[in-house]
Amino acid sequence: MTLGQQIKQCRTARGFSQPELAEMVGIEQSYLSKLENDKSIPSNEVFRSLLNALSISISQFLEAIDSDKHRQQLNQIPDLEAFLSQQAHLNLKSLRRFLYIASALIILGITTFYSGFSKQLFSEKQYQYQSLGVVLPGEPLDIFSSWRRTIDSSAPNSRSIREKKNIEMTMRSDSLFLLTTDNKSQNFSVDVEGGKRLYFLDKEIAVSRQVNAWLQLFGILFFTTGVVGFALERRLYKLQ
Repeated sequence: MTLGQQIKQCRTARGFSQPELAEMVGIEQSYLSKLENDKSIPSNEVFRSLLNALSISISQFLEAIDSDKHRQQLNQIPDLEAFLSQQAHLNLKSLRRFLYIASALIILGITTFYSGFSKQLFSEKQYQYQSLGVVLPGEPLDIFSSWRRTIDSSAPNSRSIREKKNIEMTMRSDSLFLLTTDNKSQNFSVDVEGGKRLYFLDKEIAVSRQVNAWLQLFGILFFTTGVVGFALERRLYKLQ
């Protein structure tokens, strides 16, 4: 719809005849006829009077007009040119904001997917530590594995001493296992009642965690949404 066609459409929609609207605006009927037939472009003052007589705003007046197709015609009226320029600026800002959001989703998607894939946030590796018993004060921390080296094999009664020590260490043996996601190195000690416990790394266990699969899934979702949004923004930008 052209500028003149829209003037006529608004006039008939409100039930005004050409003479009635021309009188309300303060122009000749013949001039209004030229406006409605796109044979003339109203001045800015006449256009404002038309809007006032028709009781509509600029945005309402432009609703049925293809502003891109008739931009050259519309730009001849300063109020319309300023309004369209402002709208184009606002649309451009909105599109840019849309682009920033899409870019952020792509970055978030890559980061989320990598976090799940690399298992850095939620490790799927667990460490099992074992302690053989309580180490008494004054004893070496590895007493349960090295007590045989503390006996002098050249002593006359070394065999008897070894047998007694073996019985003692067997009775003191009290194995405990500790499972953790933290790598506490090869061994560490913990103070307990009566002495210390030496924990040494027994084995590593791989445990599947569903949260990493969800992170990868959400990463793909965020990335795909961002890419689609980015492509959509480019298409919308070309339409401006």
